[in-house]
Amino acid sequence: MEPGWLVEFFEEKRILTAVVLELKGERLHVLTQNSREMTLARKRLLHACPGKLPAGGSRQQMLERLQEAARVREELKQAIDLKELWELLAAENEPQTTEELARLWFNGTSCDQVAAMGRALFEDRFLFKFKDGLWVPNPPEVAAALRERARREEEERRELAEAAEWLKAAWDRGEIADAAWRPRLVELLKQEAVFGEEAPEHAKIRAFLDRAGLTAPDAAFRLLVRLGVFSEDENLDLYRLEVPTEFEPQTRELARRLMETPPPDPLAARRLDLTGLECFTIDGERTRDFDDALSLEETPAGLRLGVHIADVAAVVAPATPLDAAARERATSIYLPELRLPMFPEELSENTLSLLEGEERLALSFLIDLTPEGEVRDAVIRPSVIRVKRRLTYSQVDAVHEGDPVLRRLAQLAGKLKARRLAAGGYELKLPEIWVTLNHQGGVQVVVEDQETVSHQMVSEAMVLANWLAARLLAEQRVPAIFRSQPEPREPIDREAPKDLVALWQDRKKLSRVVMDLEPQPHWGLGLPVYTMASSPIRRFLDLVIHRQLLAVLSGGPPVYSREDLEQILMTIEPAMRRAGMLKARRLRYWLLKYLAGQVGSKKEALVLEQVQNRWRLLLPDLLLEVPLTAPASLKLKPGDTVLVRLDKVSPRDEVVKLSLA
Repeated sequence: MEPGWLVEFFEEKRILTAVVLELKGERLHVLTQNSREMTLARKRLLHACPGKLPAGGSRQQMLERLQEAARVREELKQAIDLKELWELLAAENEPQTTEELARLWFNGTSCDQVAAMGRALFEDRFLFKFKDGLWVPNPPEVAAALRERARREEEERRELAEAAEWLKAAWDRGEIADAAWRPRLVELLKQEAVFGEEAPEHAKIRAFLDRAGLTAPDAAFRLLVRLGVFSEDENLDLYRLEVPTEFEPQTRELARRLMETPPPDPLAARRLDLTGLECFTIDGERTRDFDDALSLEETPAGLRLGVHIADVAAVVAPATPLDAAARERATSIYLPELRLPMFPEELSENTLSLLEGEERLALSFLIDLTPEGEVRDAVIRPSVIRVKRRLTYSQVDAVHEGDPVLRRLAQLAGKLKARRLAAGGYELKLPEIWVTLNHQGGVQVVVEDQETVSHQMVSEAMVLANWLAARLLAEQRVPAIFRSQPEPREPIDREAPKDLVALWQDRKKLSRVVMDLEPQPHWGLGLPVYTMASSPIRRFLDLVIHRQLLAVLSGGPPVYSREDLEQILMTIEPAMRRAGMLKARRLRYWLLKYLAGQVGSKKEALVLEQVQNRWRLLLPDLLLEVPLTAPASLKLKPGDTVLVRLDKVSPRDEVVKLSLA
């Protein structure tokens, strides 16, 4: 090769012609047809041949010659039917040089003809394979596969460009106007926002976002907010945990029909008329589904406590769409911004609910007790009741001393609790944290004492009824789902007074409450057997227990066999764990949202423990655990109080950064 030779090479997927100006060992100094001088490695050459002008000609002459050569070669390339040539050679499958293929097509091997053939071969990529300087015809199936792959790649390139443009428009203008692209991109963005790297098409949507220049980790979520698909506080856990948020139309329709025309009462002949009792409900101010009511009467031997539970089983039959929907959900879920009832509201807040002034079917636990809280006798019967008073916890706390019935119930509840604790129970006296949202979207945090008189009345009555239900089923050997709690993983001192840190540590020592088909003791409650029967509107387990109880009371066979209950457990256990996780994570989100409005402020925190180079702290006013990274020289111990400054809070990322104040 000498100066003045014409060469061809690829530049950004395009073949260019150049003239060699100077040889520099394995590199060439060339002038391209685009009037650009560059240094070119010899291995990049596709074709080289002597030129028709000396290297010493004028630059303009060289450019004109280059451009003319490029034009001629492109015209010659267009005249080549590479498919015809491939069909001619495919059967023989003999390797050919570029010159041999040019001779076969053009009947000549001029510099321009050979270069034109090289252009056609290199640009096609489907019919021939280039190896060791020779061209080998691809088998038909290989050629077809290569062509299909190229078609898909080109389609993906177009798709990438279009998607990026629509994502830019969404970011800039908050809209995707194309009716075909919008649902597709919204679905991809949802997958990415919810599942991140685990999204089925994570690579694709990340490529779209990167091409659009939207590289922030939360770009997908932010786009959905701009598009009005998500809110700023969207609960992504609903999607991650696949929580049912809507009822199927047929389920809704069945609920409406049952609300308008309840089914005949299958236990009408056995049902007690207790409408004359002074029944009352005690619930929170915002409660809309009332599934338990109380009554208290004096008897010659002491007291008769009535615990009346909504008879959901009389309305919702097994193996119906309503029953299946409740089983899938397992429990109602109440979040600060959302209610997800186990049954449609037509039933949960109307037909099934023990509303004030309305006759309702119930399962009544009528318990005769001594004034000291000892159970003398108890019967469980289907009944019909009418709630006379709808009370709230705060109302009961305020008026119970002046109300004879409430005063006696408060005294009784205290004695019932004392008997349980004396039998080995343990009470973890932690307050409850509630988050509410005002009409402006502001976050309000309420710390609710669960040890008030009103809470104790309700909880002790429900614990008593649940224990009686479990005892009856266990004694009758009726298949049932029991709830038990093993002894703590570490010993707990039940007598010593506890501060907040000690109570927090006790909570970590407790064993998990488990559901099982065998009756076992419940350590925390101090009871030999226990189940849940007091909230069938809100928990599927309670409805199952009601059905088993009613079958026993009516003298019929149990609704569920042991095998049936094993299957039910397989559904409701994970669903209840899912609900618990959802509520815990959502509570933490809103507490962090509340804290985010206090960045820069100082707060007192309790030291819980050290984990490597970090301390776990507890903000006592929120019962919220937060991390503190502190120097090794800082000496702290559990129970210490430290003053910290809120430096940064990001609720969605669960980031809390503190520093010592």
